[in-house]
Amino acid sequence: MTPRPEAVAAATWWAKRLSEPVRHDLGRGATDASELTNVASALVRRQHSQAEIDAFREALADEIEEHVAQCGWRPDEPDFGSALRALAVDYGPDPVLADAAERAGFKLTMFDLPLKTVMWVNPGVVSVSEGHGTPVTVIWRADA
Repeated sequence: MTPRPEAVAAATWWAKRLSEPVRHDLGRGATDASELTNVASALVRRQHSQAEIDAFREALADEIEEHVAQCGWRPDEPDFGSALRALAVDYGPDPVLADAAERAGFKLTMFDLPLKTVMWVNPGVVSVSEGHGTPVTVIWRADA
């Protein structure tokens, strides 16, 4: 099954984060903790090859496609079931992200992707809050 555009856009965003240095934002009042987490991440985070990142992106698009299909997909009511279609990294990666990494041949750690990040994959729109309390940003829209 070919993943829908929303799944591809979401997978591409996560794969890009996997390929770049990670900046963790643990929220206002947690500046020292954020900086400490960023230092720890830089020290222990494993660099992934482009082949691993590409395999992760492809596996993740498939995993997201399966996930959103199970959670309900109503193009006429795009916000219906939005919470069920959310992908998050808190103190570890969402199972959808972790499963895609395993399919790509590696294991994700809590330092591989930005902590306190939530992504919503809804019909026609993919949005993300990258870090604790950060504004929600639309990263893909069907009509754009």
